[in-house]
Amino acid sequence: MKPRIEILRGDITKISADCIVNAANSSLMGGGGVDGAIHRAAGPMLLEECKKIRREQYPNGLPIGRAVATKSYGLAKNGVKYIIHTVGPRAWRDNIELLKDCYINSLMLAEQLGCKSIAFPAISTGAYGVSIEDSARIVRSVLKNYESGIIERIMLVLWSERDYEIYKKELGDLS
Repeated sequence: MKPRIEILRGDITKISADCIVNAANSSLMGGGGVDGAIHRAAGPMLLEECKKIRREQYPNGLPIGRAVATKSYGLAKNGVKYIIHTVGPRAWRDNIELLKDCYINSLMLAEQLGCKSIAFPAISTGAYGVSIEDSARIVRSVLKNYESGIIERIMLVLWSERDYEIYKKELGDLS
């Protein structure tokens, strides 16, 4: 089944989906941008679960492209069951094509969790410096042939009008 792809402008912490994806840093301890907003909206229990994941699974930090899930805590009020954390590449240091792994691994984890809907921010486009144009191109390459037996709805949530317009131009025919 081909999931419905929606391109939305807004705040990912206000989205209703089975899971939302956090553009995390490898420490999983919160940060700026989307990461900070999700940690603030979810509340302090999210940080405690992330500390446990660091201790037990990723003592050196979550590697680029990997994905790990936590409970949603304060985001449950929006119907969110899980937060999937993934670390994107830094434009000045890493191969930006690793961004594909962020989307693919997040989708696979959402399927394993039985999620029917997932919301993504534009991973790596803030402090990590990947251009919104490159992001849209990479997301398109992942989603154009993506099929799932579980996920029915994929939301791409963009904060700014400019980013939204670029995603609509690049991915509009998929939605």
